[in-house]
Amino acid sequence: MRRSAPAVATWGLVTGIAMAKSGLTIGQSIGMSLMVYAGSAQLAALPLIAGGFPLWTILVTAFIVNLRFVIFSAGIHPHFKDRRFWQRTVLGYLNGDLTFAMFLSRYPRAERKPEELHYFLGMSLTNWSMWQLGSVCGIVFAAFIPDSWGLGFAGVLALIAITVPMIQGRAAIFAALVAAFISVLAYGLPYKLNLLLAVIAAILVGLWLGRRTPKSEGVA
Repeated sequence: MRRSAPAVATWGLVTGIAMAKSGLTIGQSIGMSLMVYAGSAQLAALPLIAGGFPLWTILVTAFIVNLRFVIFSAGIHPHFKDRRFWQRTVLGYLNGDLTFAMFLSRYPRAERKPEELHYFLGMSLTNWSMWQLGSVCGIVFAAFIPDSWGLGFAGVLALIAITVPMIQGRAAIFAALVAAFISVLAYGLPYKLNLLLAVIAAILVGLWLGRRTPKSEGVA
């Protein structure tokens, strides 16, 4: 959590700046940050909002960009399927790219122990708080933060530094390589569909290699 918090705050800051500079009011920007809580979808929707596109176009774009969270929620469902609907709804809202990866890295198999929920809530609430803090700072101080600071690139570097150490074992390595290849190859697709395709391809490759890898090999 201590490693992910700076990266999440940086992404929140970048997104907050983008919202403020897109023409949204402070109230609208903060409301969007709280309701959407998804940097990729927010950044994809902002040019459409600024361009005066129809509401349905903006919603469809955000929905498509966020389709990967359906996969992420399905991944944590076995761990929390005995919870009430409203509880699973809150957990789904708090779920995110880093939260999903770090949680499954620690709990790859669902045992539905109390500590699984405690770990998920501790991590996800920390990331949520850091995101909102960074986002609000970006919204409020956007006029004082020049583009030359390159905060977007800093956020990418921070995410890479967190994610790479979690890629362990042959299946995970190949899945990461396939995801990187697909995301670059499909970069020109609209609505950031390259992200969704990369996630699906990585999961399929990881599952396939995971089943073919003898348990005796352990972690590479």
